[in-house]
Amino acid sequence: MSGQKINSIFLRTLLALGLALLSGCQKKEEIPFYQMEKHEDSSEVLYIEGVQYSRDWNKGDDEQVYYFNYNDNYVWTPGEGIGKQIGVCGKDVDKDASLKIYEIAGDEERAFLYTWPARFYSGGVEGRLWRQEGVTLNAPTAENVSVVTIVSHEEENTLVKVDDPAMIAGLLEIYNDENIQTATEEDFENSENWMFASLIMHHKEYPFLQYRTGCRYAPEQNILYCEKGKDRKWFAMPQEWVEAISKQ
Repeated sequence: MSGQKINSIFLRTLLALGLALLSGCQKKEEIPFYQMEKHEDSSEVLYIEGVQYSRDWNKGDDEQVYYFNYNDNYVWTPGEGIGKQIGVCGKDVDKDASLKIYEIAGDEERAFLYTWPARFYSGGVEGRLWRQEGVTLNAPTAENVSVVTIVSHEEENTLVKVDDPAMIAGLLEIYNDENIQTATEEDFENSENWMFASLIMHHKEYPFLQYRTGCRYAPEQNILYCEKGKDRKWFAMPQEWVEAISKQ
């Protein structure tokens, strides 16, 4: 075989290998950038594929409805965490204030989105929940909670799961009562008698969202307390809830 033919075969082989390598390399997926608008009332708006999302920094007592971190208390959180990143938003893609945009796991309709700072910065890093236009999300009520579970902190097992509308309504009536009698720290002096747990409310319309607060349970005394919001007050739960746990 002539040297010319050998060189031709060698070059064709290199070309074939190069094409194979190129075809095997996937192009890195580009993350789209979306413009974020801030209005005079401090509300912010984000447009993604023609759909409007908003968040509001000045909600006062209702801030619990729109703000959350992972496993945070007193706010609606994604029960199964966040999904894939779908973009970046901000006033300027090159600014440190830009945010990564994520889907909420289980939210196939993208009723909500989650943002997290794209770069670390000092002064407190936080995540935020965005609502699609027309979507409302209120604090827990008998109308928007479908299931309540109580999960032990120590053993990480479910102590009770309740889907009885009457029991849930009774609990939330007390939970939202501003004049309910609450416990003092003296009631919890003997910590050895108390089991620490979380009370988790599952949203009826958006089952991928949950609202978490604290619980304290004394099996020997048949007493069950629930923590009430950010003011960290404790109230005794209805006896039927204590009985439901004791039957498990």
